[in-house]
Amino acid sequence: MIVHLNGELLPRERARVSVFDRGFVFGDGVYEGLRAVPRDPGRGEAGVGCGGQGVRIVGLRLHEDRLREGLAEARIEWDVSQLGPACERLLEANGLRDAFVYWQVTRGAPEGDMPPRQRVPSRGMRPTVLGFCTPQPPLESFAAPAAKSAATVRDIRWDLGRLKSISLMGNVWCAMRADEAGAEDAILLRGGEDGLVGEGLATNVVIVTREGEVCTPSLDSVPILAGVTRAILLRQRPEIRQRAVRGGELRDAREVVLVGTTTMVASVTRLDGRTVGDGRPGPVARSLLATLVETIRAGRDA
Repeated sequence: MIVHLNGELLPRERARVSVFDRGFVFGDGVYEGLRAVPRDPGRGEAGVGCGGQGVRIVGLRLHEDRLREGLAEARIEWDVSQLGPACERLLEANGLRDAFVYWQVTRGAPEGDMPPRQRVPSRGMRPTVLGFCTPQPPLESFAAPAAKSAATVRDIRWDLGRLKSISLMGNVWCAMRADEAGAEDAILLRGGEDGLVGEGLATNVVIVTREGEVCTPSLDSVPILAGVTRAILLRQRPEIRQRAVRGGELRDAREVVLVGTTTMVASVTRLDGRTVGDGRPGPVARSLLATLVETIRAGRDA
């Protein structure tokens, strides 16, 4: 694997970061996960090159906007316009077309006499920028939503859920609790059995209520990430309502759906050990996946 570290392309074995990097010491940084797909020249799609076989990043502008907002919130300076060209170089170096591309930008390491454990960061630190990519299944493989089991877990994370922070101990804690319950994923609740539904471990949640309403937790109801896949589907499927969703509605739902960059669209067919619907991916999940795949194929995700 070739990684991108501070502008250099290096074999992973040669990549080195300071032990005092604030990403390591404090979890002081932000990250972004993107999906690359082959570019369709027949549709005239703009895209980044990859060894002559064009690729493009799904929802690149949406990812840039979210990363820019996160960096501004964290007071870390990095030029987000570098994201697309850096993805191009990284994908070409690894010879990948269908891929997941991960980037993280930390505040960097203190230099000279700067104290390594000072909470308020010193000025003048250069950010540490790391990127890597891994293969992903092609769009053609997403013919039907994957079926998953999930457990509801109390959301113990911080209130800046909109910030895509690399400090993911809260997610790890929730993931371990779900695993101990025999589930593959967790759906996070804020406060009690009928608390507010937030998100999955790396996904946004969509439910189909008992009355047939298709809805997703609104960004102002709970501190969750503004998912790029979520945004693409909301634009293409305006019937999806954004509102506060309660735990009781989740458990009583006809369908529970998870959407995300690598997940695409998956159905929760077992929740807290109980069957959801008829125990198979439902019609809304199938329809959302078809919409997402076609939107990406047509280049309308931008």
